[in-house]
Amino acid sequence: ACDHCIDGGNGPAVVFCCTCHQFLCKHCHDHHKRSRHLSKHHMVGLDQEGARQLHTTMKPRDHYCSQPNHEDSELNVYCETCRLLVCLTDNSHKSHTVKEISTVAKTHQMEITGTLEDAKEVMTKLTGGIDENNRMIEQVEISKRNAFLSINQAFEILQQTLEERKKTLLSELEAISLSK
Repeated sequence: ACDHCIDGGNGPAVVFCCTCHQFLCKHCHDHHKRSRHLSKHHMVGLDQEGARQLHTTMKPRDHYCSQPNHEDSELNVYCETCRLLVCLTDNSHKSHTVKEISTVAKTHQMEITGTLEDAKEVMTKLTGGIDENNRMIEQVEISKRNAFLSINQAFEILQQTLEERKKTLLSELEAISLSK
């Protein structure tokens, strides 16, 4: 599908613009050819030969500037104001705070490492808490079983005592009624 069309509705892609790094339908390709700024872009057809050429000429898009006339400039600095990677030829960031990518990468790596260490600490505490919770649940289950057994034993003793008392009282009653 066409990367340039809003809904991709002008038909299938017929070319790839190596400068814009976009697949274009016939309509957008025609527009590219007629445009003063876009007509110099390198286009590759999507036939078999074009696909082979495309495979060998395509650059990873995320390393190059997307600003007009900067398409061949690598992103080599970080604009802290915009929080974006930019190329040195992009003058729109001249008044902004920019730093070397390697410096920013090291700073971010240290921040991520610190965050990861904090997360590991929290994970260790949580794991310990979960283990302690599981031990407590196990203790509650043991206590529940012991209480169940104690209650059953107590009621068996009470039932046996009541049964014995019942027999004694019935025997006494029988003895009193026979003596009369």
